[in-house]
Amino acid sequence: MEETTNIEPELVESLSDSFEVVPNAHLGEISWEAGIGGRLRPDAILDAVVAGREIAFVVETRGDVFPRDAREIVWQLKRYLRELDSPNRRYVPMILARSVSEGARDFLQEEQVAYHDLSGSLFVSVDETFVLIERPKPKRAKRRAMNVFKGTRALVLHALFDRPGEWVSGSEIAENAGVSAATVSETFKDLERRDWLDVRGEGPAKRRRLIRPDVLLDAWRDSILASRASRRSRYYVPRLKPEDMAREIEGDNYDDDFDLEFTGQFAAQAYTPFLSNVSDLTVRAFGKRTHDWLISTLGAREVSEGANLVVIDAKSMKQRHGMYDEQKRLLASPLQVYLDLLEDHGRSKEMAEHLRSQKLVWQ
Repeated sequence: MEETTNIEPELVESLSDSFEVVPNAHLGEISWEAGIGGRLRPDAILDAVVAGREIAFVVETRGDVFPRDAREIVWQLKRYLRELDSPNRRYVPMILARSVSEGARDFLQEEQVAYHDLSGSLFVSVDETFVLIERPKPKRAKRRAMNVFKGTRALVLHALFDRPGEWVSGSEIAENAGVSAATVSETFKDLERRDWLDVRGEGPAKRRRLIRPDVLLDAWRDSILASRASRRSRYYVPRLKPEDMAREIEGDNYDDDFDLEFTGQFAAQAYTPFLSNVSDLTVRAFGKRTHDWLISTLGAREVSEGANLVVIDAKSMKQRHGMYDEQKRLLASPLQVYLDLLEDHGRSKEMAEHLRSQKLVWQ
């Protein structure tokens, strides 16, 4: 069994609680790792009554289940059912897990495979009986799922989004993102489990391709909106509007010696005009030296309110695919601008969705 040692009692208790709200349903005896012929041993066989009818759930237990996991588990459950085929007893395949992702839930419902997770979600379809209780994933599972969108793993996602539809190797992405091969490998595994990557080949010839980028970006957006906003330094620059500040930075030839790019409303307005004007300038600064130079050049002072300059201390990718505006000022990539806007205030979220509809569209 995978990751089940400490969760079996919790899962069974949660399943029992869910059954209590289903009319004419209750759980009976449970047999762990019951032999069913040869070496086949499902994690459990659970006697139950559903709608007044006696059945036996053939159970596999897991931690977190994503679509790829679900397909593998269903294949295994069907092997068990072939051995258990009996006219005297109704066997129903079931997955018990800490969490079952939305994609996995859809797949299991199509396959008529019962499932339950710690959120209290329950699906059972037996002949004319249909039970569906849908609840959000447990908070623990949500936190785990969000990890792929943070830190160095997020750099891997940026590199993949730079090459949508292309078959790429792990080493290419590691080089583009400026991260280790181990980080790329871990991120790839996570994305494959969610069915966001296609895979072909083996060994050194193995290649991946980003698929369903809109679904991945939805999940990225949701993780940002559900998380605490990342730290941003806020400053006030006297007598200068955002355009004036950008011109002042440009005038000091920042691109020769310092590493920064414009993002937020200022960059979004350059990509896809949306507002009549923007109230602040947001800059991604790569490294303390650049941050300090920026503040000194503009004569900025840190404030708790009334800021017109926002600085994000960022990690740099080896290849950042932004663009220069007409004044030769480097803008963050549309993807990065979109993500930064989601953490901003005012009408930034509206600007984010406008930018996405115009610049982040894939066939």
